[in-house]
Amino acid sequence: MCTLCRTKPGRPVNPPDGGWGWMVAMAGFVVSACSYGVMRSLSVFFVTWQDYFSVTAAETGLIQSIITGVLNLAAPIAGALSNRFGCRVVVMAGGVISSAGFVLSLWATSLFHLYVTAGFMTGFGNSLSLMTTMATIGRYFTTHRLRANSIAAIGASVVSFAFPPLFQYLMDEYTWRGALVIIGGIVLQVAGFGALVRPIVLKSDVTTDRTPEKVKDSSTQSSRLSGNSTTVNFTTEKYSLNRVILDKIGSVLDISLLTESRFLLFCLAVFLFGFGRFVPNIYIVPRARAFGVEEYPSAFLLSILAIGDIVGRGSVGLLPEWPRFRRVDQFAMNSFLMGFITLFAPLAKNYVTMAVYSASYGLLMGGCVPLLYSAIAEIGGANRMSSALGIIMFLRGIGNLAGPPFSGWLRDITGSFDATLLEGGGCLVLAGLLPYLLHLRVFQPAQTEDKVGERETDGTRLSLLAAEPEESNTASTQNHETVVVIRETSL
Repeated sequence: MCTLCRTKPGRPVNPPDGGWGWMVAMAGFVVSACSYGVMRSLSVFFVTWQDYFSVTAAETGLIQSIITGVLNLAAPIAGALSNRFGCRVVVMAGGVISSAGFVLSLWATSLFHLYVTAGFMTGFGNSLSLMTTMATIGRYFTTHRLRANSIAAIGASVVSFAFPPLFQYLMDEYTWRGALVIIGGIVLQVAGFGALVRPIVLKSDVTTDRTPEKVKDSSTQSSRLSGNSTTVNFTTEKYSLNRVILDKIGSVLDISLLTESRFLLFCLAVFLFGFGRFVPNIYIVPRARAFGVEEYPSAFLLSILAIGDIVGRGSVGLLPEWPRFRRVDQFAMNSFLMGFITLFAPLAKNYVTMAVYSASYGLLMGGCVPLLYSAIAEIGGANRMSSALGIIMFLRGIGNLAGPPFSGWLRDITGSFDATLLEGGGCLVLAGLLPYLLHLRVFQPAQTEDKVGERETDGTRLSLLAAEPEESNTASTQNHETVVVIRETSL
């Protein structure tokens, strides 16, 4: 993503590592609560929507998968809009769009209507507000960045404990249509808290003196000194349509990551993780109802899962890092355990065992998010964190979009929710095993003799990639090619 904060000119400062940043973190708490928190709690509407529209479980489960899929897939769009209009405006607009999606669901006459309003509109608004807020938090903090991100991320877990019983009560009192309108009012609070997301101008935002024009001039002079033996190629074909498209892609993603086998293997693991992660969240309530559990106790299973999620997010930061068991391995172990207990979830046939499974799964699920971000930094490298994160979020979004409908299809053809749990557990187990292959020599990072000189800022990175000549002190005596690439990338 490109810079997610477009600020007015002002005196550049270092990240304050506090101050107003804590207010931005509080805004992130609300944004996270009204995005992931609300999305997780929509499972209480599953049986009601399925009965009202007389549709299959796969068709009903597609609503939540659309929300999570669009939230991840629209991340590059959120970055572009933030660059154009500023981070505060985009966060507030995202809250309005999400709220409008729930309110417009009042007039839903078919499940497709809910796909568009409660699914696509809500997911797109959540992406605008959540991605922009989390990026702004990263600009305010350095030392306390993990703590600030934890404050923001834990909002989803806290409200996931309170919202399912609340949504069930609203549905009983005002029908599912009235409940969605009230939920839209709750989500609208993002627009108010979005005003707290104040832009900040950092010293690293100051553009270096080596502008594209100066780079071109200095490189031209260098080529004259070296005679005709040095060739300088500039990727500045601004009026070429193909070049414009490639520049736009390059400004969002470092596509060189896709040539690395380590990164591709980890991408496959994350895709499988996204494919199976939300299956228990979606089907745990209807499965309990199928075993004769009452509505409110069934909905409370999601609250139990949320309690475990809160504990997991708070305690995973205490994990030490060992040289032979780093964050990638810890994420893999976490995913494997999530899948392992899910494979045994069909044995839970009474409320007590269902509650134990919900608490255990929530505890592990809470730790997966912080570990995933740390693992991405190890695999892609800190200097390419933004590109690696964008690619992986996109793939995880595809998995989130495809997983629940597939599991719902299994439910329809087998007539049992056990098949959905086995499918989700199998995907998580495989996602946990694949990263351990990274220890094989074939997946070790390749050594290169090229030197990369980079200057990174939060908004612009001016990269000068120069191929190193073979032990030469004078440019006029060697035949080599210097390639100057000027591009903009994200945070």
